[in-house]
Amino acid sequence: MAALTTKIHIGRDPRCEIALNHHTVSSQHAELSFLGDGKLLLTDCRSRNGTFLIAANGQRQRLHQALVSPMDQVDFGEARLRVREILEAWRLKSPATAPKAEAADGSAPEARPAPGESLERCHCGAIKVVDGTCPACGQ
Repeated sequence: MAALTTKIHIGRDPRCEIALNHHTVSSQHAELSFLGDGKLLLTDCRSRNGTFLIAANGQRQRLHQALVSPMDQVDFGEARLRVREILEAWRLKSPATAPKAEAADGSAPEARPAPGESLERCHCGAIKVVDGTCPACGQ
């Protein structure tokens, strides 16, 4: 197996790179790792309410560790996100450390928060800097 290069910690703890404020999310719920060969490995960190990969038919499949793609949907407890949303939020929060990658539509992400700026979800569903212009819809 290739060496791990970067991990994104996902959980309720505000020190996680992706903090999810939901009562079913554990403090240190899961980790998304970038493998040296460009693959993404999602690992449940013994969370109380589990990490689930959502199949095309909508069925939840509990996972301990699995390769995922940006288009996959994942439940962290009852909080559902697409892997691409996690990657996009992480790139917005950490542009200097995030691996260079294209957005899901093939374009480069545009919004970059300054240190201390917060992120929010735009009405179109994209992630943007609070009071900033949305890179997806321009509003």
